[in-house]
Amino acid sequence: MFDFMSMMGNYEQRKVANFTKGKLTVDTCRVLDSQQDYETGVEHPDYNKGKWVIVSVYSSKEEAIKGHQKWVKIMTKKTLPKVLQDVSTAKCALLSDIGGTEWRKIKREER
Repeated sequence: MFDFMSMMGNYEQRKVANFTKGKLTVDTCRVLDSQQDYETGVEHPDYNKGKWVIVSVYSSKEEAIKGHQKWVKIMTKKTLPKVLQDVSTAKCALLSDIGGTEWRKIKREER
């Protein structure tokens, strides 16, 4: 259940791509705590109180590279999406689904 602990300290080996501009970070890396091998996460103060939202998961590094580029384009547009859907398949996320999946719809906080 705590497979994420084995990912500590080896980010540079797992990293596929990282984009940071101002308060936005789009990060794609290999993960060990998910049903897929790779995921893209978005960190932005207008979503989820600035905590990570997993926006895409992938089975291959090639898919992950393309997905990362897609999310950088989405998140650098003048108008940000109104909602991000958390698609994490990590065990802790799937356990959270027991109480319902409404938590996965991350609305943009208007500022």
